[in-house]
Amino acid sequence: MRKFLSGALLCAAVFSASVVRSQQMDLQAMQAALQGGADAQAMLKMVPANFEMIAKMVPHSEDYRVIYDFDPRKYQEEGYAVDNSLRWKGDVKRVVYWLQYKDAKGEDKWVLTSMDAFSQSLPDYGVPEGSKIQAKSVDNLVVVSNVDGVANGQFAKGNIEFWGLNYSGTNKFKVEGATGKFDFGDEPSDKGNYGSMQVHNTAQKQTVFAFNKFFSGVNCDLGIGNNPNPAPNAHPDWTFSSSASKYKSSRMVVAVKMDNVQEQEGMTVFNRHMVTLNSSSEKWNYEPGEEMKFVLTIGFCGKDAPKEPLKLKWKRTGDDGIEDKGVIEVPTEGEYTIVASSQKEGFVRIQASLEDSEGHICSIPKTKKDQKVQKCTFDGGAGVRAETLKPAVEEPADFDEFWAKQKARLAAVPMEVLEHKKVAENAASEVYQIAIACVGRPATGYITVPKDPNAKVPIYAGYHGYGTRRQGKQGPNDGKSISMSINAHGQPLNANDEELAKFFESIKSNGQIYAFDPKQNSDPETAFFNGMALRLLRSLEYAKSLPQWDGKNLIVHGGSQGGLQTSWAGGLDKDVTVIRPNINWCCDFAGPNALKRLGGWRPAYVPALNYYDCVFHARRTKCKVEVTRAGLGDYTCPPSGLAIYYNELATPDKSIVWYQGSTHGFVPKNPKTFKVSSK
Repeated sequence: MRKFLSGALLCAAVFSASVVRSQQMDLQAMQAALQGGADAQAMLKMVPANFEMIAKMVPHSEDYRVIYDFDPRKYQEEGYAVDNSLRWKGDVKRVVYWLQYKDAKGEDKWVLTSMDAFSQSLPDYGVPEGSKIQAKSVDNLVVVSNVDGVANGQFAKGNIEFWGLNYSGTNKFKVEGATGKFDFGDEPSDKGNYGSMQVHNTAQKQTVFAFNKFFSGVNCDLGIGNNPNPAPNAHPDWTFSSSASKYKSSRMVVAVKMDNVQEQEGMTVFNRHMVTLNSSSEKWNYEPGEEMKFVLTIGFCGKDAPKEPLKLKWKRTGDDGIEDKGVIEVPTEGEYTIVASSQKEGFVRIQASLEDSEGHICSIPKTKKDQKVQKCTFDGGAGVRAETLKPAVEEPADFDEFWAKQKARLAAVPMEVLEHKKVAENAASEVYQIAIACVGRPATGYITVPKDPNAKVPIYAGYHGYGTRRQGKQGPNDGKSISMSINAHGQPLNANDEELAKFFESIKSNGQIYAFDPKQNSDPETAFFNGMALRLLRSLEYAKSLPQWDGKNLIVHGGSQGGLQTSWAGGLDKDVTVIRPNINWCCDFAGPNALKRLGGWRPAYVPALNYYDCVFHARRTKCKVEVTRAGLGDYTCPPSGLAIYYNELATPDKSIVWYQGSTHGFVPKNPKTFKVSSK
């Protein structure tokens, strides 16, 4: 069925005085909004938050065509519900965006905004992809919204910030009135995939709408108007807000007005959303100078090949400091090979993206089994004599003395249970919200224990990745284990949103996010990691004190920052029997500085951080170690660090699984894996 959008959404036409229908109150509300009437906002609240309703208010519905229709909160899993970007061709004259969501109170909030065309490529109007940056001024902006504080009306200019990259608050493009905060004048990076899809009313210093952090599901940033959050770390354009987690539903529609329209149905049109990409390599580890082959298998899902060849753009970097790049034409399905080598011990990184003739990254179709949107990209690599890699610097001479002192500091604080509140249960187990006294802030989290007081069961202790978010509650289990989940910061679990925001602001240091302040980190006892490590040890101490523990099995697990804490547990607590870290954060802190190894996202190196480096705790780890995932394309936790951690482990029972094509947060379908084991 054809989808059209009413000419009402041109907004200038919407408010035609000739339109008098049953929706007259709605039109009056919109007119009042444009004219700045005193009751404009009150009247707008009476307008139904229904895209189809407003689209029917004015005739000439053939003027506009829906290009995209999707739920921002489900974009990670489902992508577009409607994607007509390949269906229509014509001269784009104007675009309209409709964003609606139901907030935490169940109230509908919406904005309708339109502007003159800023591109003739329809995909440019959707969720930004890849490295393309659209940071530009737009003409004849119209804004209509029922959100308090949003300036409604017609404005000569606005600006957009559309890119699929990370970004900073630096006002790179010299937008008048922009600040150092994340607002309407930001600077896109050349890496990352946080993403920004923002329209701004520049003269009013106001965000019209923002959709950021696209691939975070319900934790994406989504908002209309400037972010009203009073917390000091809140940004006007909703960056880092994870605001959509508070909404009950959301919807975005993108439509354009075109002249000389041609419908492409019935014609052979290549669909860039119907491509498959699988990656492999023969090995994960090579000899110096040995040829590495990374094979990318590309398919078109039984469809015709594109009229113009796709382009496989690749870039090679490495611990050897060598950079190279190239483009491979992809006219047909098949295998395409990227070749590399290195004479130096370390790792080589290969990044590649499959793009259409307009530079838009292709994507892999969803299936019933896998509903996540997956772009046709590859980020992987391989090692060169990785088994010989060593830490970049020597460990501190007083490493063991330092940790003996920290344990003594902890022992001086009685293990007092500050909170032990039941929050859930079933027939076999009970869940408690806990807070245990520690040096500084308490260890807080949830623990599930068997109801049977005579049970003797193992402990499974889990620790969290990096982030400032409310800890989710843990559920009951089958009563056959003690299950514990402890957050990294000692956050108050009963805090409301404002209190929690203030707490996370309080753990910053010198304007830096937690654990990232070099001055704070210059002393190992003031470093943020000190309190985190002591809370880890105190939580394990508490779990071991429970009468249901079998006294034998203590299993610790976690990923990323949780992997860092898991590594500490293996080196600092002799009662731990198994650790299962994955994508361990902060291995070989000094590597990028001392040996120019490829770095990762982590605190800037200062020597005091060596006390917290996973690789030095590995030397003191005698329990069984299973590194469940190490990504060959993970440059938050670079593979060189994971290889060194594995090499330094003192245990005779260790294993690590390398994933080809896996980044920090992404694992491809049916990944090529390589398991290395001491047994």
